[in-house]
Amino acid sequence: MKRFFRGVVSLAVLLPLVAVAQMAAPRKPTDTRPPTPVVPAQAPLPTPVNTPAQTTQQLRTHPIQSQGPAQVVPPAPPATTAPPKVYDRHGRIVPGMKQAGPNRVLDTRNGRYYDAVPTGDGQRIKP
Repeated sequence: MKRFFRGVVSLAVLLPLVAVAQMAAPRKPTDTRPPTPVVPAQAPLPTPVNTPAQTTQQLRTHPIQSQGPAQVVPPAPPATTAPPKVYDRHGRIVPGMKQAGPNRVLDTRNGRYYDAVPTGDGQRIKP
């Protein structure tokens, strides 16, 4: 019994040493990528100064010429789409049903919501 106890104690003492030996040394942050030198920022280029004669010449030869005040374009009418059809469990169109959200339909006659799945051109109530 003493021999067994000594073996357990020696293993318990050696266990932390074995665990520490398996841990890898911390890596440097540049081991996975090459170090890049810092490039100093370049000074901005000076902008050319135009004389008033050059500016008026540029305005005269500009490709876009004004044709007077801006014309108001009437907005396009909104596209009207038919509400999606709702089918019952047997594939028949149910009147009075509206889509209430994704995969949800509302029966306006009794105010109940039903789960639905997309099918063809509308929604089909789940069985």
